[in-house]
Amino acid sequence: MIPKQIEAYFVDDASKQTFRKAQIDVPQLQPLDVLMNIECCSVCHTDFFCPAGKAPGHEFIGKIVAVGSSVEKFKVGQRVGGGWQLGSCQNCDVCNDGKQHICPEKTNFINAPIGGFADYVVWDSRFLYDIPETMSSADAAPLLCAGITVYAPLANHNVQPGSRVGILGVGGLGHLGIKFAKAWGCRVVALSTSSNKEKEARAFGADEFVVTKDADQLKSLKPLDMIINTVSANLDYESYINLLAPRGKFVVIGIASKPLQVNGGLLIGSERSIVGSLVGSPIMMQKMLNFAGMHNISPQLEIYPMDVDHCHTAFERIDQNLARYRIVLTNSNFKSD
Repeated sequence: MIPKQIEAYFVDDASKQTFRKAQIDVPQLQPLDVLMNIECCSVCHTDFFCPAGKAPGHEFIGKIVAVGSSVEKFKVGQRVGGGWQLGSCQNCDVCNDGKQHICPEKTNFINAPIGGFADYVVWDSRFLYDIPETMSSADAAPLLCAGITVYAPLANHNVQPGSRVGILGVGGLGHLGIKFAKAWGCRVVALSTSSNKEKEARAFGADEFVVTKDADQLKSLKPLDMIINTVSANLDYESYINLLAPRGKFVVIGIASKPLQVNGGLLIGSERSIVGSLVGSPIMMQKMLNFAGMHNISPQLEIYPMDVDHCHTAFERIDQNLARYRIVLTNSNFKSD
């Protein structure tokens, strides 16, 4: 049954991280759109950029209840997931090269009428993905932004099994980075400011654990082929660049408040590089999900019902770095049959 209205949770006061529940009419489906009944939606720090009056959510899983006239990829009743990206121009050189995620005219969940904090959502089918049968919806949801964010550097930069990969930060992104890098066949080094998470990091798959505030530990660390920086804190970047092997890469996926400053000599002398990474193309998204399903990669979760209070709780716990390690909200209006 196709609903006439969507019930969603909108940001009420962004500064106070409060929400309100409201209904909107179901938007008219464009030819390539689908209407999904949301089963669950994971909460990502990027949701904090959603302004008042918008419904966040960009790591959602659900069942298709209606398809636009030109949709051929999916069918009604199929379980699919959506992530950060809503659309792209589909016509530029970047899109034609299969890299729609870096299209200059790309759109994301904030451009959508509503995001995944809702019981239904309308999404462009070209940016939806089939979920492996072996994965639960709650486990799959965080992979649609966090998972692809840590998978893409491994895939894009020709990281080989046996490469030494450092994961800077053991949090919502970092714990998945450890799991993906381990499944990739890497020697995984967890880099954290304290020893508090060492036991968990090793359980996630870290082969080594280094406290970055301990100068002796840093000095004795064997050079790394790649560091994936998952934190948003302002760092002493030069100290991390010095941990890289010749031609090593420092991958930036966490955005700090201050500019990134590094002495160019540290890069030139050993041909090291600093690169940015943004989610992944639709093809890479599906490859990531299939890889995760094959290697039984799943996040550590906190699961709450999707309502006004728990939307606030999720934002509050993430903002205070209390979440362990991803939060998923489940929709009570999901119709499984």
